[in-house]
Amino acid sequence: MLPKWDNSCSVHNAKIDNQHKKLFELAAKVEIASDRSVSKNEIKKLLTEFFNYMKNHFHDEEKYMQLINYPNLEEHRQIHKEIIQTMINLIKDVKSTNDLKEKLYIIVKKWLLEHILYEDMKVEKWRSLSLSTDDESDISFEAIEKEDNEQLQFYLYTCHCPNKIHDVPYNIQQKIEFEGHNFTCKTCKESIKFYKKHLDKINQ
Repeated sequence: MLPKWDNSCSVHNAKIDNQHKKLFELAAKVEIASDRSVSKNEIKKLLTEFFNYMKNHFHDEEKYMQLINYPNLEEHRQIHKEIIQTMINLIKDVKSTNDLKEKLYIIVKKWLLEHILYEDMKVEKWRSLSLSTDDESDISFEAIEKEDNEQLQFYLYTCHCPNKIHDVPYNIQQKIEFEGHNFTCKTCKESIKFYKKHLDKINQ
């Protein structure tokens, strides 16, 4: 059984979470297809849909990690390249429908378990560990809320660290704006300052 999406998989960025949810849905289709009789064309269509969506997601995710100056971006980017190459090799070397189903299932399972549930969570952990409250205690990120179905908001903050951007989740933004809470960067020990609100389309 492949894992199902739940809040424990959240990286607390609404756009990335949305894309991860879509990938979980596509993975569920792969799992269903692997358990029943389907044509090679059906499997290839599913593989193409998964492959194209994954490429777009990786592009968006890398842009986001670049925006927040994630220190392990190049390492993460290399993992993306390896996953894409594995998928390309799979498309090229198909012996039979069952062979294709089996390989696709293994790749999807490996990718979901090792990438979304492990590598992507490293980004989330790095973000949360980069901030502390004014009494220097750790903070916790909570579920992102959407304003509507069209756009997502990123709340971007700066500190005294050169070129550093903090992507602050909705729950932290609300505490700063409406409850007067103060959050500091653990590196420079200075309070974060509002930089800008970034709007993004939800379905890309």
